[in-house]
Amino acid sequence: MTILDTGFRWRSQPVFVVVAVGATLSLNDFLTFPVLAGQNGGGAFLLLYLLFLFTLGLPLLMAELMLGRLTRRDPVAGLRKLSEQYHASIYWKLVGLASMLAAFLIAASFSVIAGWSLAYSVKSGLGLFEQLTPEAAKLIFDGFIVDSERMALWHTLFLILLITICAQPLKAGVERINSILVPLMAVLLAIGLILAVTSSSFEQSVRYLLYADFTAMDSRTPLLALQRAFYTLALGLGVMMAYGRYLPSGLSIGYAAALVITIDLLFSIVSGLSINALMLSRGFQPGQDSQFAFHVMPVIFGTFSNGSLFSALFFLLLTLAALTSSIALLEAPITYLQRKRGMSRLKAAVWLGVGIWLVGLGVILAHSVWNGDGFTLALYFGDEAVRLVNNAGFHDVLIFVSSHLLQPFVALFICLLVAWTIPREVSSREFALSKQYRFELWNYLVRYIIPVLMLVIILAGFGII
Repeated sequence: MTILDTGFRWRSQPVFVVVAVGATLSLNDFLTFPVLAGQNGGGAFLLLYLLFLFTLGLPLLMAELMLGRLTRRDPVAGLRKLSEQYHASIYWKLVGLASMLAAFLIAASFSVIAGWSLAYSVKSGLGLFEQLTPEAAKLIFDGFIVDSERMALWHTLFLILLITICAQPLKAGVERINSILVPLMAVLLAIGLILAVTSSSFEQSVRYLLYADFTAMDSRTPLLALQRAFYTLALGLGVMMAYGRYLPSGLSIGYAAALVITIDLLFSIVSGLSINALMLSRGFQPGQDSQFAFHVMPVIFGTFSNGSLFSALFFLLLTLAALTSSIALLEAPITYLQRKRGMSRLKAAVWLGVGIWLVGLGVILAHSVWNGDGFTLALYFGDEAVRLVNNAGFHDVLIFVSSHLLQPFVALFICLLVAWTIPREVSSREFALSKQYRFELWNYLVRYIIPVLMLVIILAGFGII
């Protein structure tokens, strides 16, 4: 069965921007970015981050959206079509398969962590975390993540919610849900900002995140900003190709992509100011560990009047971020199964859900009964061995394969495809930029600059630099 074009299009440019923003907002925007920026020079880090967002992120985002709209197919069929049309290797379709495998593995990891957030949102709302000490909060979370049955329950509940949405037609599912959830996340973030502004440490949080402290930077700071700029936009995962498939022909790809990046940046900055202020106001030093928020946020909100409500809303915000990004991750695999296997959207979503549940179960067991059992992956060059993963758990291997191996390689090959295989006049016509120099700048970046930056990200992921 071949699906060339569903006929569905995003209702308007604002709707597409909201949907794409939902894809880029992940748990890392709220759990790790605030501390990553603060510990690496604050405003100085943000300047580097902004530079890489618009020299790496924007051109790649535009390229993926262009490929989706140009082919109107899933990533595998779309890249195969382009390879045939421009007499390139048929193996370009493997890039599409790799992107969907990476998306599938990341969705499995997200589902487990989203289960944590969902559980904490419900339990906070029921008042189970009131008046906790830091030691008690840590003991509760440590006990939770080694309890496989409880983790599997919340992992399953989140997956049921995710698959229920993904199984719906695009207008009723992806479009409508994102149009509700992304503004809702903005409202929840605004509530957090109000709490932060009224705290005693908001000014300290502003200095920590926004003031440029060049003394806190070192040789790794540019690399960290580069990696963050790449990973925050869900590039190399088939997400933007899948969403670009439904772009109306007259919509400006460059303008829409710039809006997505700007809004994602604002979400990150506001969440950073809010979370850091709340932590600093209660004497906590922000931590970059993704589990840190589960240790300290229930304690912090417990000191507020109506703290249970605020705690429930915070963990709801994390759950919604995982939900919107997971919806995006599954769009390309669902359309691939519809075309390849002739499945209905419901059946494709259910099959993917079962697969994610099983892989997620491995992540859960890695925190409990498999804890301490490590894997080692190495490359051998004669008698020399380069350890890619050294005595790592199942979850660590999952992250390495999806985020450090597949995702950056896919992005690199996408860059090479649009730069050297697709004729420049095709790209120019598709972008329809108002000024020719803007296209020339994009073309120069994807041909010469971005491949080098992607190689740096790949080498860093392998631990070589």
